[in-house]
Amino acid sequence: MMVRCILSVFLLAICNYSCKVAAFITNKPSSQASHIICTKTKLFATKRKTWTKREKDNILNRNGEYFKLNRMNGAISFGSSSRIKTTLDDASEASITRWLSNDEQIANSIWDPKLIQNIEPKVYRLKLMTLMFVTIQLSPHVDVKMYTDERGTFNLESVAFDPNIQILPGVGVSADSLGILIDVVGELYPSSDGKAVDGKIGFVTSGELPPPMRLLPEPVLKNSLSTINRTITKFAIDSFQKGARAKYNEFMKEGK
Repeated sequence: MMVRCILSVFLLAICNYSCKVAAFITNKPSSQASHIICTKTKLFATKRKTWTKREKDNILNRNGEYFKLNRMNGAISFGSSSRIKTTLDDASEASITRWLSNDEQIANSIWDPKLIQNIEPKVYRLKLMTLMFVTIQLSPHVDVKMYTDERGTFNLESVAFDPNIQILPGVGVSADSLGILIDVVGELYPSSDGKAVDGKIGFVTSGELPPPMRLLPEPVLKNSLSTINRTITKFAIDSFQKGARAKYNEFMKEGK
């Protein structure tokens, strides 16, 4: 989930590499992905198709970090999938199930309320702070559909993504040549003992490296993207663990 999008601290020696790797990934056309449409200074996402169980499972069944690179054609994808479990005060399976049926409560548990916006029924825009990579500036957001299915499982599915890239002087590339594909998914449900909310979150960013970027050593690519993966995952889990406890207690005090 997703994506929310790129935060990391790099050693000065590899900063130029990692910044360009993260910013120069160009989209690979796919009918099953969120497509980024380029303008002069920004990239805008269109809505993707409804997720299938197979697509979600392909991400959620992974454990830890994911990295794949085809050196010949430049296809690259990276991401991370992690379990997320938070113990709740005086919880029961029934009370957690009721709580998970309230998408607004869960949305505000997942993300800072100041950085989230309900843009349409059951779809929330999660914003990140402005990020700077040398001469590339990003102010990303991801739109996530949040709903409870017939099993009582709370689902998160990205439906659109905008990296909001601003190209600054000195990069040597136009915004029209940049693009990103990103998928974010998640599931939440009561733990087996009924005392916690359990589940998994995962994200994958994919694209196609331009020929010059394909010459970068794989360890540089992998290590830089691993830093991104760990930072995103830690931010998401820490935010949820803090927000879930507070919002669940609020939910119970209101007697819902």
